[in-house]
Amino acid sequence: MGRSIAEAKHAARRPLLESRRRRTPDQRAVVAEALAAHLLALPSIARAGRVAAYRSMADEPGTAVLLDGLVARGSTVLLPVTHDDGTLAWVEHDPTAATRRSRLGVDEPVGPAVGEGALDGVDVVVLPALAADHHGRRLGRGAGYYDRALASLSGTRRPLLVALVHADELVPEVPHEDHDVPVDVVVTENGVFRVP
Repeated sequence: MGRSIAEAKHAARRPLLESRRRRTPDQRAVVAEALAAHLLALPSIARAGRVAAYRSMADEPGTAVLLDGLVARGSTVLLPVTHDDGTLAWVEHDPTAATRRSRLGVDEPVGPAVGEGALDGVDVVVLPALAADHHGRRLGRGAGYYDRALASLSGTRRPLLVALVHADELVPEVPHEDHDVPVDVVVTENGVFRVP
């Protein structure tokens, strides 16, 4: 059963990635602005002292405007750094600090990791996704970095989990497995979808 779900996920990723590659720089800029506006207007983001987010890949809905907006508000922003063992470390975002290109093609921050339990103290985690469904399940790229990171949450207060996708990537259902951690909110350029 797990194998067929893995195959369904793999098959679902291909057209999503192809669609993303066809988007123009102007379309991507419009989406990035709209996502940031919707997210920054959410009361839970407005109140957030610490937010874990990410620097988007070239074909992902852009996060640069969002990161700038969070920093301008005075939020502490944590960004992920990937490790070869499939785990993430978290580094405090400094827009002026050096970065290095990861093997995934993302400019990751250079600096000291926040340490064990970094996500336990955040108010919101903003997650990448190729698609998300009406139940809050997200389809990632298949490496499992975020599912492992979210599984490590040990605090009593769970942060709000937010996935960013294009409007046509919010669908009724995505293939999913038991270990896939659902999100609470999905944000697209068209608005905010709160998972019932």
